[in-house]
Amino acid sequence: MGLSAQRSFLLILTLSSLFVDVSVSRSFPPAVGLAIARQIPLWLRSIRSSKWISRIWNKLKSFITFKELKLGDREEVLSYLKEYLNIFGYLNSTSQSNFSDYFTLDFQSAIITYQKNFNLNVTGNFDRNTSNMISQPRCGVPDIINDTTTMNSGVSNTTTFKPWWKEGKKELIYAADPENNVTNGVRLLFRDVFDRWSKVTSLKFTETTSFNGSDVRIAFVAFDGRGGTVGGAATDYSLGVESVYLDSEEEWVVRGESDEGDVDLEFVMMHVVGHVLVLGHSSVEEAVMYPVVLKEKKTELVFNDLQRIHQIYDVTSK
Repeated sequence: MGLSAQRSFLLILTLSSLFVDVSVSRSFPPAVGLAIARQIPLWLRSIRSSKWISRIWNKLKSFITFKELKLGDREEVLSYLKEYLNIFGYLNSTSQSNFSDYFTLDFQSAIITYQKNFNLNVTGNFDRNTSNMISQPRCGVPDIINDTTTMNSGVSNTTTFKPWWKEGKKELIYAADPENNVTNGVRLLFRDVFDRWSKVTSLKFTETTSFNGSDVRIAFVAFDGRGGTVGGAATDYSLGVESVYLDSEEEWVVRGESDEGDVDLEFVMMHVVGHVLVLGHSSVEEAVMYPVVLKEKKTELVFNDLQRIHQIYDVTSK
């Protein structure tokens, strides 16, 4: 999901080739990697360098019996939870090495904001409901940008984010990274997702085979292993380009029944294209723009999604 606060970093990343036969298999594993230079946003750089989700899960699982944590407590897991909340904008720290094992006032404040954003019981403690939510796969784009939350249950505040394309432009060209070798089934899914969003905006989306000549560039990139961050988007305002990143290490499902741990590609694409259209996250669990991946498949825009996108584009239907 790409917003003005994001910065781009030029790093060498491993891209996983994507081989999918949708007539045979429901999902696909990560394949061999290819080294290629790519501009990567800060949120993805942080996730890749920290491998936060697997570390947090391992620490949470180390509690044989769940233990609720409160102000003044000291536990090793707290430093990992602070890292998580920092990545998604709830803490404002430039140095992850300074995260302590103490339950501090600023951590309590971050937990309270997190609980409000996800409609949890606001206890200010690291309780079981908060632990369960943090343990879910999610979008890699922060919930809080420039100290302002993008999550709310009502009208969106995302109109403050300017479009990244040229003023007056009505058609955006998108392309999948040719190194990923996506099949026709995946391309058809991409097309359907863009068409669905096109109907509620003033924009038209057209596929091209010219990856470097496209406005929206889609790439499968190795993130942090299965079950952590599944995808996201980032904006380069100077070039007028939006990059969509999908985690090649997930077990992706292409329009089929999923097993435990599988991730539905159609839902994730619906979500990240919402970010392409400058939408932030929603606190409405049924919404496509809800940042956490739940078991229920969500590929149709609900009232909250439509309310927020119409606020920006002033289009009810096409």
